[in-house]
Amino acid sequence: MLKTVVSKLFGIYKENQRIIIKIFGIKIKLKWIAINPLEDTCNIYGLQTLLNNGTVFPHPIGIVIGKHAKIGKNCKIYQNTTIGNGKYNKERDRSIPIIGDNVTIYANCNIVGGIIIGDNAVIGAGSVVINDVEANTVVAGNPAKVIKRIEYGK
Repeated sequence: MLKTVVSKLFGIYKENQRIIIKIFGIKIKLKWIAINPLEDTCNIYGLQTLLNNGTVFPHPIGIVIGKHAKIGKNCKIYQNTTIGNGKYNKERDRSIPIIGDNVTIYANCNIVGGIIIGDNAVIGAGSVVINDVEANTVVAGNPAKVIKRIEYGK
């Protein structure tokens, strides 16, 4: 019973993206940047679709994903990354990036234009991707270059 009385008088918890501090039954609501929703810190077109497809944003700040970018299932996209439309590419008849399934894109990357990133690829932090990335490949740098191939099942 004492625990119930104390929890009604004092407490700290999270409610609707806010920190709530309760002192003698009075609620004090605080907004804390660390718990802001993705919509407040990023510009991601089609966010709900990406979340439904298993895409995760481990450090959701400064991420920009353009309206027509195509992103596969179960991707992981870190902070300050831009994925967007670029100059129209006549050879490919498109100007949008296409990212495969299970791709990891680390912090501070730029992927703009008619780039294709294959399934299971890893894009290293700070990379600028200006060429296609094959499936099961790790790339990094500016411009991004192949670091190694990933061989599964060995």
